[in-house]
Amino acid sequence: MTSRLITRFRGLHIPQRPFHQSVLQFNEVRRDFQRQSKFQRRSQYRPPTQVTENLTIEEINRIRTVPTLNTFYGGNPIHEDNVNKLKALLKKYQSLPTRSVPDEEIKNQKFIGFDDYTKITKSGTRVKNIHYRELITLLNRLRSIDLQLMPIEVSKVLKEYSSSSLNKIVQVAKEKTLDSFGRARGKAKRKSCEAKVYLVKGEGEVLVNGKSIIEYFPNIYARKNIVYPFQVIDQEGKYNVFAQVSGGGYTGQSEAIMYAISKALVIFNPLLKPRLSKAGLMKSDSRIVERKKPGKLKARKSPTWVKR
Repeated sequence: MTSRLITRFRGLHIPQRPFHQSVLQFNEVRRDFQRQSKFQRRSQYRPPTQVTENLTIEEINRIRTVPTLNTFYGGNPIHEDNVNKLKALLKKYQSLPTRSVPDEEIKNQKFIGFDDYTKITKSGTRVKNIHYRELITLLNRLRSIDLQLMPIEVSKVLKEYSSSSLNKIVQVAKEKTLDSFGRARGKAKRKSCEAKVYLVKGEGEVLVNGKSIIEYFPNIYARKNIVYPFQVIDQEGKYNVFAQVSGGGYTGQSEAIMYAISKALVIFNPLLKPRLSKAGLMKSDSRIVERKKPGKLKARKSPTWVKR
């Protein structure tokens, strides 16, 4: 028998390859298929549009929510987004000639301050001085571009960060006053609790979520927290308190009401603010329970070490 086989197909004689050559060719095809990623193999036989072609826009949005910022998962999303935009703008116009900015121009055209920038970014204490200096360095570099060649795009960005346009970006806090019923309203948080308090001059009645203070707070220490702001200003029994509180336990709720009462008292008499601030009642305690860590029994407690 010869090594080449002849197959008869519709009157034609088609020579077939030897068996060992067919096996080698099959192995090469299989290796190429294995080298391809799962996504590449799937995309060859199933177009991506086939998955979502029968879905509505609402169903597609429900499947996956995409963050509005590319830096959403960073430590300071808004700040990092601002820095990325400034760096992209600087890279675009870095070939333009620069100038030395006069001192008078620096004094007259100041950029926004650190406190105002933290309000814009809404990041609180996460924005540090080093982040603010990074922003100002980029703005100064853009401002040093020659005025005759200054792009309109750069001018608009510099105006956004100038102190003169701050009123458009940061909303000025309005002075709080009594409402039409003669009530002062205060809001505060403590741990996972939120409290809203209406304060009006009266005989010292306190209602919490529609119940009396003794009925709602059987714990005497929780009741002492609510009375403490009035003890600081020596005006016990001169105000009626109507509080709405949610979340947390007795301690968190009572302290949230305590801070809200202090803010409402300042609306009645702004001169009480230094005394309440000295007692630590004008700023809520931001401490919360530290979360448990993997491999730990609690937040920081480690399991007992055993030699054997």
